[in-house]
Amino acid sequence: MIQLFLLIPKSTIQFLIMVVFSPSCGPVVLQVFSTIALTANLTSMFHHDFNIGSFAQFGDPIEVARIDHTSERTDFRNISHLAIRQRLDAENFTKEFILIDEHTAQSHAIWWVSTTQDSELTTDHLINLSHPPVTYPGEAFVLWQSHIRIQDFAYVYDSIEAGETTIDDLVAGHRTQPYDPHDPQEPPLNYGHDYTRKESAAGLAYPHYITATFPEVIYTADPAITRYKWTKWCVGLTPAAAHLSGMLSPALLSGDAAVNEWWPYEQQEDRPPRPGDVIELRVDYDWDSSRWPPPGVAAPFPGPTGNLSLASRTGRHSSYPQVGSPQQCARSRLRRPGPASTSVAIARQ
Repeated sequence: MIQLFLLIPKSTIQFLIMVVFSPSCGPVVLQVFSTIALTANLTSMFHHDFNIGSFAQFGDPIEVARIDHTSERTDFRNISHLAIRQRLDAENFTKEFILIDEHTAQSHAIWWVSTTQDSELTTDHLINLSHPPVTYPGEAFVLWQSHIRIQDFAYVYDSIEAGETTIDDLVAGHRTQPYDPHDPQEPPLNYGHDYTRKESAAGLAYPHYITATFPEVIYTADPAITRYKWTKWCVGLTPAAAHLSGMLSPALLSGDAAVNEWWPYEQQEDRPPRPGDVIELRVDYDWDSSRWPPPGVAAPFPGPTGNLSLASRTGRHSSYPQVGSPQQCARSRLRRPGPASTSVAIARQ
């Protein structure tokens, strides 16, 4: 039987809960361009789908897509994606970008266009593997791009950034042999995930780092839990603190599910948390909480749940990272699992 310890009488919890959401370094901003007119309906549909896939309803997505006054380019109409890439390079915009075209409204899909440098490196890599892509006369290089369902884009982007997959895994595997940059890639890449339902997306939505103080946590030394975490004391939010912050408490779960929700409290001293401690926890969102808007709606960053600012809280604990310090940037620790890289899989065999 799992034994939990409440650290403060329930009657006083409601006055003391001040869970703080740890700020990250800000989202990756991805530029959007379009070969067609960006109508209000098209723009709204794009943002809705993108917000669903990036779990923007929880207020702190890893990436956001920027549609601004530079996005709609009449000079991009009726020219190739390669020509668009080269025109942007000439304007000193050399980053990857999202491209909306005349099929996006119906297909709910976009193109993810690589940089010129990455395209050339990917081509050289495949040539060295004796698997060159298709080339066309008059084209300076092979442009690598992937046609992706908008709702899947954040999932794919996270996987690429984490090194779990590459763009040639996406488009040069079973879809086309060898890779042809003019291939329409129909239907668009679609992993079939329903990002609006917690049953389908529970393993894809990344958790969030928060800080909590002594009255906001429960802890246990039960071996049934601690043996999975390699620590003597495991800590989680109280049900009351979790409810107020829109997160999950392990006390609301049972069995193996509870084990997955706990996060160890690492302390040099072999003791449980005590008054004055600031505890960092990685906690999953409660999809059923009224705190969060429906999928497809971007919520503002939740910020402090109570009146205690992060600056005030970090001032109480000298070892806790200060706002803006590299330790505070938790994004690199919050990667959700993505599609396996075929090249990695081959190397491991």
